[in-house]
Amino acid sequence: MRRLKIVGKWKRSSLYKKSIILFSTFMIVLIVIFLSYVYNSMVLYERNLVDNYIVYLAKNGKLTEGINDNLFKISQYEKNNAKISDGVKKLYKSDNLKVKKNTKESSEETFAYDLYNGNKLISTVSIKSKNKYKRMAILTIDEWEIVDSKTYFEDGIYSYEITIPSDYKLFINDIEASNDDIIEEGDIKGLENVTEYAEISKSKTYKINNLVYEADIKIKDDNNKLVNYENKDNKIIVNKEFKKYATYDDLKKDLNSDFDVLGLAENWSLFLTKDRSFNSLLTYFIKDSYMYNRAYQYAHGIDITFVSNHRLKNPTFTNESVTNCIMYNENVFSCEVKLEKNMVVNGNDRVDTMHERMYFVNYNDGYKLVNMESITK
Repeated sequence: MRRLKIVGKWKRSSLYKKSIILFSTFMIVLIVIFLSYVYNSMVLYERNLVDNYIVYLAKNGKLTEGINDNLFKISQYEKNNAKISDGVKKLYKSDNLKVKKNTKESSEETFAYDLYNGNKLISTVSIKSKNKYKRMAILTIDEWEIVDSKTYFEDGIYSYEITIPSDYKLFINDIEASNDDIIEEGDIKGLENVTEYAEISKSKTYKINNLVYEADIKIKDDNNKLVNYENKDNKIIVNKEFKKYATYDDLKKDLNSDFDVLGLAENWSLFLTKDRSFNSLLTYFIKDSYMYNRAYQYAHGIDITFVSNHRLKNPTFTNESVTNCIMYNENVFSCEVKLEKNMVVNGNDRVDTMHERMYFVNYNDGYKLVNMESITK
């Protein structure tokens, strides 16, 4: 009898444990379902925020429907068998996509957004809400529909503007760029007034349009070596690597000249305050050159009449330096020149600071000043 009681208690205990396990399992399932519902609700809510929804449409192929493979004539530099529709699909999956509201094309019911790849506008999408519903009693979620979608691929899905020295070579997907794609040729910045008097490399700018995919771009210098470059918003500028020197004393070892750059800079500074005459500078200029005409116009113009009465202090010049020199070829160089001119103007001390990059050309057996550019920080 006692054994039967023990067995009965054991059965009741076992049944109780099973009930607890079943109840616990049921509660866990309910919690999982609830948490899954909450998570899915938050995902749905976040995705259907207008900005996020535009990106969602792009990344899920909703904006590529109806893209014409004859949208533009594919570039000769493009890889074989490239399809415009495939290129657009790949572009829309890019991590560089950014969205910005287009207030001009938006209305009370329709939201227009511009879609950018980096900083390039690639499409404008207009959507409107066709329904609203709630999740978890507090989240209002819009169901959107596309009203209009426009793309901007007039220059292709990818296009590039590339500036390189005239004696460098450009390759797009291992094909050398054609001269037909050059849109501009000119002097290298700072050397605009130099090339008239010396043979020196110029620059050329290519416009490469109508590419379906990002291009493999290679640039080779005049020694046929690959050149590093920075691609900023599909614009590339490569400057020629000229020989550089920390100081003018370093440069003079290769210059084979004792030309006095600092002396010229001092005389130019004195000329600007009427402490030197135009004629005293003639030895530094090429007649009728840019710098000759600039100095002549100043000497005979109205600006020089406004120079205040002053007295030069002793020492007149302090904190002088000639640094960061560049040799463009054996006859052309430039240096960064800094000096302070100390004066007394109307009884007050005054410091006139000069900070310029000066360009020189060996002309008629002597170096002449052909250009100056102010350096500002």
